Amino acid sequence: MNTTKLRYIVAVDRFGSMTAAAAAIHVSQPSLTRTVAEVEKELGVILFERRARGVIATQQGRSIIDRAARILADIERLDMDAREFREYREAHLRVCISPPPLITLMNPALPQLLAHYPQLKVDVKSVSTGEAISHLRTGDSDLIIGPTRALEEKREFKIVPLKPFDAYFFTRRDHPLSKKRTVTSKHILHYPLVLPERDGSSPEITNRLFGETEIPSDHPTHIIGHFPLACEVVAATDAVATVGQAYLGNKEFLKRFNILAFTTADKLNVCCAYRQDFELSAPATALVNILAR
Repeated sequence: MNTTKLRYIVAVDRFGSMTAAAAAIHVSQPSLTRTVAEVEKELGVILFERRARGVIATQQGRSIIDRAARILADIERLDMDAREFREYREAHLRVCISPPPLITLMNPALPQLLAHYPQLKVDVKSVSTGEAISHLRTGDSDLIIGPTRALEEKREFKIVPLKPFDAYFFTRRDHPLSKKRTVTSKHILHYPLVLPERDGSSPEITNRLFGETEIPSDHPTHIIGHFPLACEVVAATDAVATVGQAYLGNKEFLKRFNILAFTTADKLNVCCAYRQDFELSAPATALVNILAR
């Protein structure tokens, strides 16, 4: 039993004759008649009562034909839903960024993408690495831009390496460290830290500062995943936070903050990740290619 056979018996019932049904669905009348006979043989049921001027469904045939019609309607609805979903995916792009400072990678990439896809609707979220992974697994995100260390462990994800991300430390303009020409990790550790998350990106940073990948429990540390809020904390306190390379030339940012002369922090290896069992949409593929360049 297959959908072709179901289509044939529904057509015969609808048009009331083998000849009319064959013409309507563009098959030969002998082929249609033979297929109906095969279905009746498979089911062990006579579907149609043959008459001089056509056919009419038998009592048992009526039940089967009506069920076939419902199945075909469900399949058609499923096809329509699938087509609408494909169209939605081509018109929408959902990206999770983790940790939040990596949002700067989108500064040059997103304008380029939208220049090629002006009708595209983009939803970019800055979330923790755990949330990003959850969104991608459940289909609520198309891509993750995040730390390679955390994402390459997930075997269900396809990983596309990107250029390593430079993390810089910054303070408020009048911070005591802003007067030093050279800043070491010991200098930074005299002050509270503001980090985007405890896991994910932090190991690269904390390993350089503390000599280990975990933040010591006795060190004053604020975990703030929202970059604007992290900036406000830094502006109001002696805390030290991290920022991406794109802010080195941001005049508005530099009016409020000072980027420290600390250049020995490990670079963060970052990547694009997406589900291996899902084919990327054209816009998503284009974004990955732009970022990879």
